[in-house]
Order: sequence, then structure tokens, then C-alpha cells
Amino acid sequence: MKITYSIIRKIVFCILPIILFSCYENRMAERGTIFIADLDSMSTSEFKYSDLYEKVTAIALDNKDAILTEISKMLVYKDKLYLLDRKAQGLYAFQKDGSFVRKFGNLGVGPGEYVSCRDFTINTDAGEIYIYDMIKNRIYIYDIVLGSYKKNIQVDQSISIDYINYNGGYLYAVQASNRNEKKENTYYLLYQIDVESGKKIAQWLDAASYNKGWNNEFMHGNIFYKIKENEDLFVLGLMDSVMCIKENEVFPFLAIKSERLIQEEDILEEEKETTSNPRLRSKHMISLLTRLSAQNKYYQISNIFEHNSMLYFNCMSRISSFVRYDENRRTTSVYSLVTDDILYRVIPDHFQVPKFLLANETGVYYYVPNENLSELKYFIKEKNISDRLINGESIEKSNEDSNPIILYYEYKD
Repeated sequence: MKITYSIIRKIVFCILPIILFSCYENRMAERGTIFIADLDSMSTSEFKYSDLYEKVTAIALDNKDAILTEISKMLVYKDKLYLLDRKAQGLYAFQKDGSFVRKFGNLGVGPGEYVSCRDFTINTDAGEIYIYDMIKNRIYIYDIVLGSYKKNIQVDQSISIDYINYNGGYLYAVQASNRNEKKENTYYLLYQIDVESGKKIAQWLDAASYNKGWNNEFMHGNIFYKIKENEDLFVLGLMDSVMCIKENEVFPFLAIKSERLIQEEDILEEEKETTSNPRLRSKHMISLLTRLSAQNKYYQISNIFEHNSMLYFNCMSRISSFVRYDENRRTTSVYSLVTDDILYRVIPDHFQVPKFLLANETGVYYYVPNENLSELKYFIKEKNISDRLINGESIEKSNEDSNPIILYYEYKD
């Protein structure tokens, strides 16, 4: 049984409550009317951080036992920060004050060792860390408190995945690009996997309907965004709708509409080509991004967080637009300028924007890469930094051997 689904994007924009579509008997979730963010409805010039945040705290990560080249992904569990470094191929735990706790596993071929460290997630029910080894297509499981290796799961060989997320007793896995050159196979973006056997249970979101027919990966940070306990949002690539994963169901949560929204016809046929060649995939992506920027099209939803019934996210066009959606009033505000008057006393003409990591119930985490720390130190020296920065002395003490600095912005309420 195959149920087809498409999103009406043009004059009338809506999403039907029936969502899913595959040879598997997937659960169909009905949520009623979903949120529609109209990016053409209201344009506002400036969003100030002080409207949302009270203060920002610098978290300097201890570099005595762990050197991070980047923070590829971060999750927060209880009183600790869990940081993935894809370049260094490692997963680390730190206290919230930045002190080092442990590393999970190591590169190698022995028991409990992985060949690659592509992604990770936390099984909050069992207190376990799952590390995904993309080369072996295997998930390694560790005790989150002790760091000890427990077992591994071989992921279903019929699928090729890039990212994983635990929610409500299941693993949800993402195939960020289609590397299967067999034209008859449907490319799905999202899979559900049994945590015991690694077998595929369900699949959703065919790329032809949900990703404008695009088969290649985009440069992005997060794929999943936790907004409540056991409630995660998912968006990937050129999707113009955000899905919600909750209680073993997947359903539409929010969609964007605009006269400038990318359409399938904006993508050249050769750019949709399915290929396992990473250079060709990269060439197609650069070609598309260059054209979308020139045409000032909206694409790629990212950096999503929710606070006090307000949904915040970024949407790319020629420049990145910051969007606030009021879930109660169903209104949209689009900001072309975001002013960080919490970190800066005097806003510099040019500076590197900290990178979004995640949000929790009390604030939002960003990070400053090591190569940008000298810039922050300069602004401190020039007294451009606000007195609402807590622990700024840790930035002043940083050097070329320091780990990235995490900036935690706390909500006003």
C-alpha cells in the first residue's frame, strides 16, 4: 500500500493532515491546522537580543584532557554538555561550568571502538549514549554515567543514513543525500529504526514531494530540534515544512509560504541527479546556492527554538532572515537585522556571529570557534563587550590552544 502526499505551495498553501506514504504501514497522524509562517506578511527591520535574553554566560571548555577542533553537535542531559567533534572523530562530556568529564569510546577496531564518529544521540529512558559509525553502519552504545561500552547495533543494510535521534523508544534516522544510483528506488528523508535490532520499521518524506526533488546534501547544522520532552522537530535541506516527532508519530508542525519560496522548477534537472560522487554533489550544491542567492529565493529552515509560545528560526535567502512566529496569534515577523545587544555594548561594524547549537527551557546555546576567539578578546580589550556577559575573563585567558567557547543566553523570564 502506498499513499501519495504533496504540499500545495502556490496560490493556496496548506498541508493536508494525512502525511504518510510508503510500502510500510506507517502511522498517520492528524493534528488539525498546522502553523503557517507567511514570510511576506510582516517585515521588521531589527530584532534585539535584549527583547528575549537577560544575560549571556561564557563557558570555557577545559582543554587539559580534550582538544576540540569544532563543535559539530551538542546535546544537554541533566547537568552535562555532550559535544560531538566530527573532525577529530570524538564525543565528549563536560560539566556546565566547562570542566572535562570523559570521552566516549575511541577510534579503532577493538571492542567498543568505532571506525568513524558521524553522529550521536541520547537514550534518556535507559541513560545511554548512541554513537553512529557511518563507515560500519553501526551504532555503539555506552553507559552515559560511567562511559562504559555496552553493545552495538548493526543498522539495517537496506538504508544508508547520516544522522540519528532518539525519541520515545525509537531511533529516527536521516538520509541527508541520496547515494543510491538505482533510479527505481524512492529516496526517503526519514526512517524509524528499532533500538534493539537496528531494523527499519517505517519511512517517511520522499524527496520528490518534500525536498523539491533535490537529492544532494546541504551545508547545515542541526537536523533535529528538541522543543519539549519527547517532542522533536525535524527539517532538512530544501523542505519548506517542519515535521514534529512525538509519541511514535510524525506529523506536520509548521510550513513557510512566500512568493520568493524556492520551487521544484528552480532546480535544474542535472542538479537533481542521484550520484554517489561527493565532488559532483558538492558542485551541484554550489551551483544551486549561487543561483538562489542571485534570485533572492527563500530556502532552508534552520536554528529552530521555541519559548513562551513563540517559535524562532532562520530562513536563508540572499541574507539570512530571522523569523519569529506567534503560535497563539498565528502571526509572523521577519527580521533582516538581528542585534546582539546582550553580548555587545557597542555593536561592531564587522564580527563573526556565534554558531547556534541548541535551546532548552531556560535559554539558547551558541559557540565561538577557536579561530574567532581573538576577535572576542579584541572587543573585550576595546570595551565593546556588555556588562551582561558573565565569566568574560575566561575569554581573555584563551589562546590558540583553547577549546571553543560556548555562549549561553538565558531568557528574561
